[in-house]
Amino acid sequence: MNQLDKLKIALQITDNEHDDLLQLYLDDATDFLKLRLSVHDLPDEMQAIVRGAAVKKFNRFKNEGMASYSQDGESITFSSNDFDEWSNEIEQWKNDHNNVNQGMWVNPYEV
Repeated sequence: MNQLDKLKIALQITDNEHDDLLQLYLDDATDFLKLRLSVHDLPDEMQAIVRGAAVKKFNRFKNEGMASYSQDGESITFSSNDFDEWSNEIEQWKNDHNNVNQGMWVNPYEV
């Protein structure tokens, strides 16, 4: 199943009305996460984070740029960073893949 189909399941969307917008959110989240991880190809284990960020973005649809909203005792505040929720996972992946303390065996007899 592709990312768009999984995102639509998460959002409980059964039609194709927002497919272009959802794909844009997925592509943007992928690009931003690749920048955070300093990679050219996003690892498969990060796909859930991409979907989660796209869900957040879609749920703010038509409210982009709004930091907070309050009316009749109800208050809504949006995070300024779509990836804050997964900062621990992102840092753990970076620590696991920074190539520090990863030795390389060299055969001294090989020419």
